[in-house]
Amino acid sequence: MKLVILHSSDIHGFIMPTDYQNQNDYSAPFGLSRLKSAIEEQKRKYGPENVIVTDAGDSLQGSPLAAYVHESKNNSALKKFAECYNQINYDARCLGNHDFNFGLDYLKQYLSYSKAPFVNSNILAKKTGRPAFGQDYIIINKNGIKVGIIGIATQRIPFWEPAEHVANLEFRSAFAQVKHLIPFLRPKVNVLAVLYHGSFEADIESGINTEPATGENEGYRLLQEIPAIDLLLTGHQHRKLSAVINKTALVQPGYRGEALGKIVLEIDKQSKKIKSMSAELIDVSAYKPAAAINSVSLALDKKTQKWLDQPIAHLDNPAPVVNANQARIEGSPFINLLQNMQLYFTHADISATALMSETAKGFGKNVSMRDILLNYPFANQLCVVKVTGKELRHIVEYSLKFLTKDSNGQVSFAPQYQSQLFNFDLFYPLVYEADIKKPEGERLTKLELHGRAILANKTYRLAVNNYRAMGGGVYPEYSINKIEKIWDKDYIEMFQEYLTKGQIKSEVTHNYHFK
Repeated sequence: MKLVILHSSDIHGFIMPTDYQNQNDYSAPFGLSRLKSAIEEQKRKYGPENVIVTDAGDSLQGSPLAAYVHESKNNSALKKFAECYNQINYDARCLGNHDFNFGLDYLKQYLSYSKAPFVNSNILAKKTGRPAFGQDYIIINKNGIKVGIIGIATQRIPFWEPAEHVANLEFRSAFAQVKHLIPFLRPKVNVLAVLYHGSFEADIESGINTEPATGENEGYRLLQEIPAIDLLLTGHQHRKLSAVINKTALVQPGYRGEALGKIVLEIDKQSKKIKSMSAELIDVSAYKPAAAINSVSLALDKKTQKWLDQPIAHLDNPAPVVNANQARIEGSPFINLLQNMQLYFTHADISATALMSETAKGFGKNVSMRDILLNYPFANQLCVVKVTGKELRHIVEYSLKFLTKDSNGQVSFAPQYQSQLFNFDLFYPLVYEADIKKPEGERLTKLELHGRAILANKTYRLAVNNYRAMGGGVYPEYSINKIEKIWDKDYIEMFQEYLTKGQIKSEVTHNYHFK
């Protein structure tokens, strides 16, 4: 007999098939509504009694629609938003790090509207040591097959969120919690799955480390050291993965609902043991949006479009982004505007920022809410951190490791970082130059501020978003104890104030050069 597991993750509030770049374009090859159609087809093929549907978090934040729901301060909007996910009829869900972006009250309200059980074994209430949300595992019976699902999330969440967003919570290692539950749960079930908002710290085939050992991602360790796991249902890194390794089937379905993870288990009827397994990803682009989700989300979508089109400011000089990667390497008016905005609020010595969106187009002369959200889609807060000149050098050198030389001898981005360019920071008004032929960590040939060399022992105030200030992107030197101040305003509010009250500076400044 067959048992089928269908898995989504990192929907980020993309319900309809649109990225909201254009008001009337609903042809995007992703979205929860397309995903539902793919799921329903699989249920028809195998029978709903043989299918389990899971999701690995990051549902609350990321799309303009999700931003509207939050900014509206309207519980009915949040309830309607939750109902869109309810239409999938998930059997189990877990939380992601971005689900904490809007605070605990907002998260708890959302969970109260959600019908699917949430599994969470490693985010605990400090007072009780018990799961702060949902239950640590669930056992689902499908045609006499007992499937145990353990829910876990990346333990790095408190490093990225303001203290009030994680108050009275304890975040334990995902690996440690799974290992703790295995002896208890494994004897009770025929199939054991781990539903994980986290990913892989090493290449799943070679085992070569791909990032520092921060505990953010522990998937490879789970895969190698806990053979009792039959299914590893992952997310967080937005990768497209499907494989069977060490008799464990794993999937990770990208983001925004662009793909559906599918694992098929062939199970012996008598012994109820797994005879074989396969893993694949289903591209949802060819599926029509599901009418059930469209009808639920229609009113929200219309309100979002109206909200996005509200005018914010008029600029005398536009701040465009013609090409995202070119803008990163050569500079752009929009990146410069963002740096100056951070300095406007903080009066810091230096600003650091990345270009956050691959589809960013910057600002024209007339700026709407749509322009702000499409260029800066993350719910970050602005911080000032204190770093020494030596630490600053390490931070800048880390950003330079993203760069390589292409076949034409031009500076470009290394292939392994193409999906992570929102972590490639630029620094202003630092004047810095780098020789990309040199080894990583030794590429800087010039590092100056206002015509003076950066001094190793001098302290500098650096403006940066809270994700980076708390270690996001595995940059060196950042830590919570170095944060001098966190601004209460989010970036939407800051853009609105700066564009209407600030002295706008958006010219291209060639303060860095890569050769």
